[in-house]
Order: sequence, then structure tokens, then C-alpha cells
Amino acid sequence: MWHGANYGKYTFDSFSDYRLDYNSNNRTITGGVYDQRMYRKNLKEHSLTPSAKDLQSVEDLKEKLKGVTVTISPEAEKYMEGLRERKEAQKAEEERMRQEWDSLFDPDDPFDRVGTYFSVFDDALSEMGFYDNLSDDETLQMECLLGGITYSMNSLFGNLQEEEAVCGPLSSHAARFELESSTAALRQFSEKYLSADMRERFDGLIDQYYERNAKGLVGYRSSWERYHEDDAWILDTTASERVIPVSEKEKVIWQLGKVETTEEDYSRAAKSWRSQLKMLADREKSVDDSIAMLQDTLNALASGNSKDKGVLQYVSRWNEFSIENARQYWKLLV
Repeated sequence: MWHGANYGKYTFDSFSDYRLDYNSNNRTITGGVYDQRMYRKNLKEHSLTPSAKDLQSVEDLKEKLKGVTVTISPEAEKYMEGLRERKEAQKAEEERMRQEWDSLFDPDDPFDRVGTYFSVFDDALSEMGFYDNLSDDETLQMECLLGGITYSMNSLFGNLQEEEAVCGPLSSHAARFELESSTAALRQFSEKYLSADMRERFDGLIDQYYERNAKGLVGYRSSWERYHEDDAWILDTTASERVIPVSEKEKVIWQLGKVETTEEDYSRAAKSWRSQLKMLADREKSVDDSIAMLQDTLNALASGNSKDKGVLQYVSRWNEFSIENARQYWKLLV
């Protein structure tokens, strides 16, 4: 399972602390196969089973009522007819609302439905029978793994999100890394765990996942990046009037606020990440060595290829969640 990690104010002992539904504060967002199993088991354990005496009483009553004729009054018949009409009207209204609701979403895009990214992949695996022969513990581990892989991208573009995602507002650079890493991890999951007949459908979902998130990332900038840009502008415009010297932290923020990352920069970084992730998936490099290379590429992208130690330390801490999260799920995949 997941190892302990600490990201700023957030501490968790394993990813199962907000497993499946990305829930870090006991707020249920969506369930999974494991949760459904636990619900059914709990329901069965607490359900009331009629005693032998109760069952005999029912049989005795049935015997007594044999041959008894029941006459329904006109008033009762009228009431029952009205009740049937109301039920039919209610069903018709529910169907109308369902069709109206369905029209709001793209029927060819499962990620356009209300739900987390985890739920899309998990539902497909469940429908294909992937979990049928897995124990409860194995099911939980597989679902935790899918939850970890898809968590960060869901925090950006999922249709159902946590109110306060543990990863915080991802930088545009970390988000690009998350897309490449999570997509490669999903393909590794498919290759490692799925049979050939399941893989075709699952791989199609991965393609849709990548396309949807790639479109969402075009022009994306986090609130922190805009904050850095604003601070850099303030420092520029007030430089001649300052009495107190600029602090080291302000210098770092000023440098980051000046970084301009183009789509060409993102494309070059993505190409490097894909190459590094392929070596990781093919076990040509260890997880830790691969993560170090991936992080170097991310730091260079986020810092504008700066060599300043303060800047590199800052962006490394800023994007720590993405790197450590990737380290955890890749250790389970290779």
C-alpha cells in the first residue's frame, strides 16, 4: 500500500485515507466496488431475519384467508385508479427529467458525466468483471492505485472534485507533468493487470482521458503563478522607491514571475517525460532514479531553466506533491 507522506499541512499514512473517492476529510464524493461490497456486507449483518415463529404465523394467516372473498368499494377503486395515474405521471416526469439531464452531456465522452476520473475507470473495470475474482483487500488495493494515479488531474478537470484538494492548485508545469505521468501509469496498469479482451476498452478510456485533459491545459495558469506575476510587477514598479532591500524570497518570486513558458517549452518537456517514463515502465531505470530525472525536467521547466539554487529549491517544494505522488504509484506498478 501507500507509504506515509507529508505535503505542507496535509499528512496521511496511506493513500487509502482518501481512497477511491479522493476523500481526505470523510466527505464522500463517489464510491467504488470495495465500498459497495462493504455496504452489502454491513446491510446483510444488520438485516432482520424473520424467526420460525413469525414465518409460521404468516402461513397460518394464509390458511385462514383461503376462500375469503374481498369486495372493493367504488370509492376505494376510484382512489386506487387515481394512485395508478399519479404513479404513471411521476414515472413520465422522471423519464423526461432523465432525458433532459442526459442531453447536457456528450454521450460519447464518459468523462463528461458527473463523477470523478476514478469512477470512470473503476466502473469500466467493474462492468468487465475485473474485480469479480479479487478479494476485498485486492480490490481495495487496485482502487487505491487508480485513485492515486487520477487524483491530481481530477482536481483540475474532473466533474466531481474535493472542496479542498490535497494537492492544492497545481502549477501549469506540474499539471503537464501529472498528465504525462498519470497517462503512462494508466497504460502500465492496463498492461500489468488487464487481460487482452479488457485492455481495448480500458486503453480507449486512457486516450479520451489524455485528450480531455490536454485540451483543458491549453492556456491554464494556476492562481499561484498569477500571484508571482503580480508580485514581480509590483517589485519592478516600486524598485526605485524601496527603503528596505528586497529579501531573498522576494528575489525568487520576482524571478519566477518573469518566467514565460511557451507551448514549445511544454512540448519539449513532455517529450522528455515520455522518454523517461518509458525507461521506467521498461524497468531500464529504478523508480527513484527515474523520479529524479522527471523532477529535474519539471524544475527546469518551472524555473525557466534557472541555475539559481533558491529558485530551484522553491519550485521543487512547490511541485512536491506531484513528484511524491508519482513516486508512490510507480513503485506499485513496476
